[in-house]
Order: sequence, then structure tokens, then C-alpha cells
Amino acid sequence: MKNLTKKSLSAEPVVNIFRVCILRLSVASATLLSIFWGSLSNSSFDDTPIILVIVSIQYIVGITSLLLNRQGKLYSNKHLFYQLLIDVLFIAIYAYSTGGITNPFVNYSLVPISIASATLNRDNAKKITYITILLYTLLLFFYNPQPFYGIAQSMPIDLNYEQTTGENGQQDAVLANQPTHRVNPVHWSNWLNFIISALLIHWFVSRMAQAIRDQEKAISQQHEQQIYDEQVLSIATIAASAAHELGTPINSLRLLIDEYTKDNNLNDHQREDFNLMESQIMQCSASLKKLVDTAQQTQIGRRKVISCQQLIDRCLQEWQPLRPEVVVKKVFLKQPNEIAIFCDHSIAQALINLLNNAANSSPQQISIDLQYTAESISIIISDQGSGLPVHILEQYGKQPISDGEHNNSLGLGLFLSNASIRRHQGQLYLRNKYDNTIGTLVGAEAIIELPRWDEQNIEHN
Repeated sequence: MKNLTKKSLSAEPVVNIFRVCILRLSVASATLLSIFWGSLSNSSFDDTPIILVIVSIQYIVGITSLLLNRQGKLYSNKHLFYQLLIDVLFIAIYAYSTGGITNPFVNYSLVPISIASATLNRDNAKKITYITILLYTLLLFFYNPQPFYGIAQSMPIDLNYEQTTGENGQQDAVLANQPTHRVNPVHWSNWLNFIISALLIHWFVSRMAQAIRDQEKAISQQHEQQIYDEQVLSIATIAASAAHELGTPINSLRLLIDEYTKDNNLNDHQREDFNLMESQIMQCSASLKKLVDTAQQTQIGRRKVISCQQLIDRCLQEWQPLRPEVVVKKVFLKQPNEIAIFCDHSIAQALINLLNNAANSSPQQISIDLQYTAESISIIISDQGSGLPVHILEQYGKQPISDGEHNNSLGLGLFLSNASIRRHQGQLYLRNKYDNTIGTLVGAEAIIELPRWDEQNIEHN
């Protein structure tokens, strides 16, 4: 999953910024070469000193951005957006100084649009596209004309033109070689062609890039789910193996105790000890039977419809004798039986695990609430403890966690509970509670969100 993330278009802005900086330095180098070639061919630009200043600034910006990128200070898509915006402005300044729209290289403005559409989200790519179109439009009217562009494009062609001589003819020839700001139909057609090209590139490339991102995200989630399922399967396999392995010695101990309790020579104290041992062994047998039954009930076709209030009441009846010292406060009022879910016994076990975690944090009192909408129900378990550590809030649904500070397996119960809830198309949310008036931590909440049962769509659950 880590390798997939590195290869993702949306996850490598650092590499994209590096490539944009290299491209910017390449453009600056190409501009220097064009100036050198122009000076050799006696067709240099009129504003060559200004262009050299712009090239120097572009080199400084490019090298500085490259160093910041290497130091890890330019790393996000937001930084990439600003880098592309800088390139768009540099292209516009170059075009203004070298003939504006009459310069054929002004179409290089499509390159930042293509990069933005392939790497940024649609909103930022749209901003780059619109800004580039606006600057291109301004270059229709505002630019520094160049002689070799003006002769070729700015002067209209007259097929009926006749060569004149004399003073007027010389004046016409001089005027014909002067650059003009005249916008002829060729310029308008180039402008329209640029706008259509820019919008098409943005529309198609941004959607193709988004499709690739969605596909990579789906592959990453599938890979994560596969690892998650493997972890659950390994835990379930160990639990099933332990249940079978413990079954034989427990049965042997039960037979031995039965034989000892039949001995009439036992005194009252010894008989009480054997009775206690027998009750504990019965509890172990019941727990193992419940473990096997839960595994069987989690198979497809063993789910049933149950009222949410009935589910909570059954869990509390089963759990309360184990933790009689904990006061459970029911926040919700009596709910109608129509508020139901379609689940198996693993949801009840997940609820019991969360009740145990809450009771461990707050032995005096915990609370349970039930809320619902037309599509889902939420069972909220709250405690008044010291809150959950950050590492548990970040990793509870990804892998079993051992709380080393208290040396208990808080994360394992959360992991298995989350697995059961996710298998029912639900979600488990953990968060710390704060007092809004004084801003202090007052406990933690575990929220089980499950789809509400719908008789018409029961087959989809």
C-alpha cells in the first residue's frame, strides 16, 4: 500500500514541483539561446536587456524553488499551484516583450494548463486555465511589437498592391517594415483556437487524471482491506484453535471435580472450594461455547432483524452481572420497535467490548445513547475517564494495539469490534469529549454507526 501511494498522481506533489522547476530552468536556458541566436543573425529583440533581466529573475526563482523543494519546504499541491502560476506569469511577460500574440511560442502557455489539469484538483486547474486565457487575451492588445513578427503577421496582404516609386513609394516601404498593434483576423482565429484548445485540454486531462486517482485509491483501499481481513482471519483462526484446544482439558477437569465432589469424606471447606472450581469451569465452558456459536452465527444467512433497544437491553443484561459496580445511564428514551438493524451476534459482542473499554476508563459511571436517522442508527457509549491516547485514535481500526502504559489489550477489542461493524457496512468512531465552556477533557465516546434495517432492501445487507 505504501508503494501504491508513492506512485499516485495525487500523492507526489514533491516530485511534480521538482519537475516544474527543471522545466522552468530549461525555458530560461532556451530563452538565453534564442537571444544569443538573434544577436548572431542580426534579428535581436528590441528589449533584449529587459528580457535578460527577466531570465535572471526566472533563474533565481527556479533555483530557489528547487532548493526549497529539496529541503522539504515545497511539498504540497498548494505549492505546486503557485509554482505553475509563477510560470504562467513568466510566459506572459516573455510574450509581452517579444511580440505578444504575434509570437508563435506564446502557445507554450498550454503546457502549464496541461500540467495543472493532470496533477491538481479541478478547482485549482480551472484557476490556472482561466488566468492563462485572460493573460492571452490581454496579449492581443498589449505587447511590444517586433519587426520580424510585424512584417509577417501584422500587415494585411493587398493582392492589388503595385510597386510605387518616388518619395511616396519610399514612405510606403518604410511604413511596411514598421511593427504595428493592428489585430487582424489571423490573430483572432489564433485567440479562438487557443481558448478552445485550453478548455479541451483542461476538460479531458483533468477528468482522465481524476479517473486514474480514483482507480489508484480503489486499489489502495482494496489492498488495505485485504490486509485487514487477513489480520481478522488470523485472530479468528487462533481463537478457534484455542477453543478446541481448551475444550479437552476443561472437560477432563469437570470429570475430575465430579468424582471428587462425590467423596463423602470431604469437609465443608473443601466442598466449597470444589463447588467454586466447578462454577468457574462452567463459566469457561460457556465462554468457549459462546465463542464457537459466534463464529457460526457470523456466516452468511445467520443474521436476523432485531430492535435496537432490544439489542442494547440484551447486551446490558449479559454484561451488567460481570461489572456490577458500574452504573449505566441510559440517555435515550424508549424507542419504537421499527428502529431496527439486520445483524448477527458479533454486533452484540462488539457492543460488549466497547462497554468493557468504557468501564475500564470510568469505573463509576458510563452512559449509552441511541440516535437514528432515516438511513442509519448510532449507538453512543460515553465514559467520564481521562480520554483516549492519540495513538489509539489514529490506529484503532488498522491493527491490534497494546496499551503499554496500562499493560492491557485495549486495542485488540477495538480492532475486533471495528471488524464486526465494518462487515455490517457500518463504521466505528472514537473521539475524546471536551467541555465547551472551560475546554477541558471530560471523557471519551465510542460511536457505532450501522445502516438502519429496510425491509425492501434487506437483500443488500
